[in-house]
Order: sequence, then structure tokens, then C-alpha cells
Amino acid sequence: MNNKSRHFEFLRLIIILTLLASCSKGQTKTENKDLSKTEETKQTEPKFDIEFPKTEYKVEITETTDPGLGVSITNMILQGKDKNGPFMYFVAYNAVPNNLKEIIKTDPNSLNIAFQAMLTSSATKLGGTNFIFSEIKYKNYNGMESICKVFDGEGIIKSRVYMVDGNIIMTSAGGKNIDIEVVNKFLNSFRIK
Repeated sequence: MNNKSRHFEFLRLIIILTLLASCSKGQTKTENKDLSKTEETKQTEPKFDIEFPKTEYKVEITETTDPGLGVSITNMILQGKDKNGPFMYFVAYNAVPNNLKEIIKTDPNSLNIAFQAMLTSSATKLGGTNFIFSEIKYKNYNGMESICKVFDGEGIIKSRVYMVDGNIIMTSAGGKNIDIEVVNKFLNSFRIK
């Protein structure tokens, strides 16, 4: 594959990954996985814990499949509204697509580019602006954190994304007039088993 087509393939992957990381709406969990059109990415469900806040709202779990990449994406979202306005707590995970694995092997920096694209895309759909990114680690796993403003500067979304044993896991929390300590408590509750 020449550099131009490799660059195009990488950009296509970034676009698809950003769509994968965004919140899915109105879908219920399904086991229907038609991956016959492409090579299936070997997927094992990541083992982790995270503590969603106790609210009157329930955590919704959805699963979608991207036949083009051969990955299944699971989203866990708690969203609602309280005296401070709307809030959201979110976890998404999926296997690292085989195409991205190959790109990372030849260009390790491409993982950070993919992380940044995922973090930007998911927050931009919620009106995110003024992004600040930083590389992070959880145990031996590389990751990236972002924080941005939402609700015309009256709120924030803080997110973290990691590559853990062949999976991409993203956690996010934010809202309008939300206490950053509540956001950090949720993000810091993430633990790999």
C-alpha cells in the first residue's frame, strides 16, 4: 500500500472510529451480528468496573455492529437532568479494528491521532468547543484525556480513552453546571479487572 492510499485508509478509519465512539440513540441491546461481509475482528469483552452515579435515571446499554470494520460497539449511557441542568455519564467499548492495528504497527503515533479524533467527535455532537488534550496512562495502558466546554461555556465534558488488550474503551462525563469533582469521581472509578 503506497503512502497516499495508506493515508486515505487511515483517515477513513478515523472517521468511522469517531462515529463508533459517539452515543447511539434509541437502540436496544441486540445479539444480531452480521459480520459476513468483512473479516471479523477478534473480539473479547473487556473486563472493567466503573461506578455510575445513583440517580432516578437508568443506565441504557446499546450495541451496534459496524459491518465495514467488523466490530461490535457497546455503549452504556446515563443521562438525565437535575437542579444543575442536563448531565451525561458514558462508556463505550469495541475491539480495535484490524485495519487500525496494522496502521499502529507501522506508525505508533497514529493511535494518539485516533484517540484525539474519537474524543473530539463524541463531544462535538454535544456542542463541544475549546478542547484541551493530554496523553495519559492507566497502569501500562496508553490513553488520552480531553476536556471541553459545552452549553455555551456553562458546562464541560471530560473524557478518557484507552487501548486495553485489543479493545478501545472510552469514558466520559459532563453536563451543564456540573461539579468537576463529580465528573472526576466517575472517571476515576474506572478499573480494569
